[in-house]
Amino acid sequence: MDIKLKEKIKKYITGVWGIEILVVCVSLVTLTIGYYQSFNNTFAELGAGTFDALLNKDKYIQSMIYYESKDLSKEIYTDTNNLEDISILEYKNQHLSQNNYFYGSLFYILMNKETGEFTTNDVNLYKSVQIKENTVALLEEKINDYLKEFKFSSVRIDNKDIYNYYIESTNEKISKQNIDKYIEIYYRDPSVYSYLIKTESLTARSMILSTIFTMLLLLKIIVNSIFNSSNIHLEIKVLKRLFYVLKYGYKYKNTRNKMIISISGSVGVILVYLYLIAGIRNQNILITFLSKYPFKGTLILVLIPLMCVLYSLKKSLDISIINDGLKKINAGDLEYNLTNIGEREVKELVNNINQIKDGYKIALNEKIRNEKLKTELISNVSHDLKTPLTSIINYVNILNDRNITDEEKKDYLTILDKNSKRLKSLIEDLFEVSKLNSGKMTIEKQEIDIVSLVHQGVGEYSNLYEEKNLEFKVSSNEDEIFVDLDGKLMSRVFENIIVNALKYSLNNTRVYIDINARENSVEVSFKNISNYEMDFNTQDIFERFARADKSRNSSVEGSGMGLAITKSIVELHNGSIKIEVEGDMFKIYLIIPKK
Repeated sequence: MDIKLKEKIKKYITGVWGIEILVVCVSLVTLTIGYYQSFNNTFAELGAGTFDALLNKDKYIQSMIYYESKDLSKEIYTDTNNLEDISILEYKNQHLSQNNYFYGSLFYILMNKETGEFTTNDVNLYKSVQIKENTVALLEEKINDYLKEFKFSSVRIDNKDIYNYYIESTNEKISKQNIDKYIEIYYRDPSVYSYLIKTESLTARSMILSTIFTMLLLLKIIVNSIFNSSNIHLEIKVLKRLFYVLKYGYKYKNTRNKMIISISGSVGVILVYLYLIAGIRNQNILITFLSKYPFKGTLILVLIPLMCVLYSLKKSLDISIINDGLKKINAGDLEYNLTNIGEREVKELVNNINQIKDGYKIALNEKIRNEKLKTELISNVSHDLKTPLTSIINYVNILNDRNITDEEKKDYLTILDKNSKRLKSLIEDLFEVSKLNSGKMTIEKQEIDIVSLVHQGVGEYSNLYEEKNLEFKVSSNEDEIFVDLDGKLMSRVFENIIVNALKYSLNNTRVYIDINARENSVEVSFKNISNYEMDFNTQDIFERFARADKSRNSSVEGSGMGLAITKSIVELHNGSIKIEVEGDMFKIYLIIPKK
């Protein structure tokens, strides 16, 4: 069995679900009503209840004959003035012909207890029972043989211990003076009740199975509520979806038309059933059930197809709602998220649309950010190039003045040399960043000890800014860590970070460098305390010409391209770099793969 299927089955068995609680509640109410009606009605009192048809068919048939003899008994008692004069019956029965005989009819025998004389509406009985002496015992024996021969089911009423159902159920006062003289026997072919027995037996079995199922489900709910209380889900998705369709279905044309058609069709079913089918009897189980329980049958006929159709509208309604949401997004509302509803396919569609929208939003924001950065880049490049260039032009003009001394010329030439070198450095850095970002830079990797490379960088540049009295603390979890990398480019990375630390660290503090070898990579971290308030964006600081001192009027010189170059070199090595700021603590982390 599939693992996911096993997990789903296990989750269901060990959980409590809202639909289960609803089913149990509905079943308990329905079964309670069903059992009450089955054991508290006229048929049950007579022995012709639903469960009698399942457990004792003979008793059921006899009870039904007893019940259905009421109208025939009433007719007999009315014609004979409560059996005072049965000559009218004898006259009627003697003139019965074979054409009046129907095998499934309800027959009666009226027999005098004293004389043994009898009368019956069964033409065949007269032919079968022919005796010379009409004694009661002999007559009853012959009648019983006849009933057995033709397999009739019968009810014997002695009018002493038991009376017919007409007498037992009528509110009229009936004189029993003449009635006590007669024995009444009502009988008919039992096959007449075969379909009714099937129907009632099926109902009884269904109630028993429903009871067992409901009890097991109730036991599951109780046990899981006690021992698996964390796996309780009270939401009823079926009802939620139906209410959802009813709530929003009329809002959209597509679903509205389907709902109108569905409701109209349901009304049509009701009309057809009430006016055409309701009069049919005893033709099949469904018709028998609907005839006996017209209100329940009508509800079943209407609600089942109606619920099915309403449920089928779910996807159409989902698509209509999605289209409404797309109109909002198309109108420019990129903050709007489509509701993740519906079946699995619809949910996937909603997720994909939301992802496309989020991607478009990110791309749009990135485009805006890039446009902003381009503007700032032009401004920063202009500023950083213009400053030394302006200084060079000014000092060149001064040197053209014949009135300056040789000593002044020497100072001005020193300034010119410094600014020209700075301008050259800016241009070289700019070209290097462009080359790195263009993807045309090739790297030549070889196995290099990264610990030695860091120490080399610290030793080479730590003497700069001696007046700041900075101390470098380098630690490593291994003495040697060999990594495949371009030594020249990676030296530039450490150079840029170390020089930045020297420039921007608070005087008389320490710079901590930690080198940690992992299974497949090396992490190098640099931590220093800043000498200024850091309010920059840690992502924007990697952009070209971005500097922490946003005014760009700091006395600390820098092109603003050091971290941009560092990031590009690290990414060329398939590594990553990130910056964290914690108060005045500046942290930069490099993750470099070993191969």
